[in-house]
Amino acid sequence: MAPFLVMWVHLIAVVTWIGGLLFVPLVLKPALRGLTPESQQAQVLRRVGLRFRTIAWVSLITLILTGAFNMLYEGGSARLESTWGAVLMLKLLFVAIAVGLTLVHDFILDPYAIPPDKTLPWAATGPGVPSSQAAATRVEQLILALSLLILLIASYLARM
Repeated sequence: MAPFLVMWVHLIAVVTWIGGLLFVPLVLKPALRGLTPESQQAQVLRRVGLRFRTIAWVSLITLILTGAFNMLYEGGSARLESTWGAVLMLKLLFVAIAVGLTLVHDFILDPYAIPPDKTLPWAATGPGVPSSQAAATRVEQLILALSLLILLIASYLARM
């Protein structure tokens, strides 16, 4: 496959991943706050969350595969042993942390595993919010922040 097509697929996966991470807190959760009863909010969020989980993991796997191809294609040990390579290694560290946090969020904290007939007090941290759900919200925020940082570093690398 032509390298520019691999980069295009990589960028589509980035847009899908970060777009979904931004959509949930900026659009979905505020829109759901007006719904009553709370069980409807929980059901919608659960369905969207489970659907995005699948899309997110397809995006992440695509990012890892196309990123590896791009790194090898860009390659050459001279480039990897330069400042560019050091910045790339920092980016890869943040990618590994973001993937690890996503694993924790999706398969340990698992905020969408609550049965559909239960309410889901999401989007809040504080009194009255179960600690596992508050932790899931904090992890979501951290994943989003890391993803935006990774995108910033990628933009920097593209200009080096």
